[in-house]
Amino acid sequence: MYPMDFEEFLMAFNQDALLDGIKECFDKNEAIGLIHDKALSYYKEYLLSGGMPDSVSELLKCENDYYNYDLTILNDIIEDYKNDMNNHVNNSLETLKIRKIYNSLSSQLQNASKKFQYSVVEPNAKSREFSLPLDWLIESNMVELCKCVKLPEKPLLGFVDENTFKVYYSDVGIFNRLVNNDAKTILLDDMKIYKEIITENYVANQFKANGLDLLYWQGSRDAEVDFLISTENDGIIPIEVKAYDNTQPKSLEIYNNLYSPKYMIRISSKDFEYNPSSKIKSIPLYAVFLIKYL
Repeated sequence: MYPMDFEEFLMAFNQDALLDGIKECFDKNEAIGLIHDKALSYYKEYLLSGGMPDSVSELLKCENDYYNYDLTILNDIIEDYKNDMNNHVNNSLETLKIRKIYNSLSSQLQNASKKFQYSVVEPNAKSREFSLPLDWLIESNMVELCKCVKLPEKPLLGFVDENTFKVYYSDVGIFNRLVNNDAKTILLDDMKIYKEIITENYVANQFKANGLDLLYWQGSRDAEVDFLISTENDGIIPIEVKAYDNTQPKSLEIYNNLYSPKYMIRISSKDFEYNPSSKIKSIPLYAVFLIKYL
């Protein structure tokens, strides 16, 4: 079981008409126009609560007064996670290692490559010491593993570098709580240094909840594409996530020069759009759950 995705979140808020509009514009690749800001506001609210059902229920109780959202519910979920680390692991040393990995993830995602490094968990740490605790976190659905693909060809899983990967929190609401982002910070879009990685973590959560493999591409010259998907008709499609709209998709340009995909995707707060000259298909953050249909 995974946290509710953004589609289920909108359904919980009885936003069926908004969902229909998002789906129609996704299918037609047309700008959604006047309801774009409304959809983005729900996206920010999702970042606040995440997709855990108890947390979403608590948000519903606020009846649009989201500054009064009770963060205790997320604190309780985090405490339950910590208790699971204690209660379901017989060895206290292993429990300590699990906690160290979990607590290191926000720092891991802040490094330049976002690549998971055992040395960030503990100085001089080795993979043989921490690989089993990491596996426990993955199997417990507390974190999500995104593997690096060196050669973007089908089947993608056949070209994975098992030693290079990123690790995301399994729920973006929990992530925000762990770094002490409160309602005002999130709703006023004031997440500062965390905005980029929280946005990327959100996309990873949506992919995972919708059955997409978490894979990314890393090339030379610091080029990196946040996600890759394999489509039936269009081949391998690279995806970049942008927390800010004024950045240029340099890695997509490098990827395009190397592999010439049929098109590329940029996920951001911009409306639906397709630019034939750059081959970039713009998908808003609130429509990520629909990428599985490509």
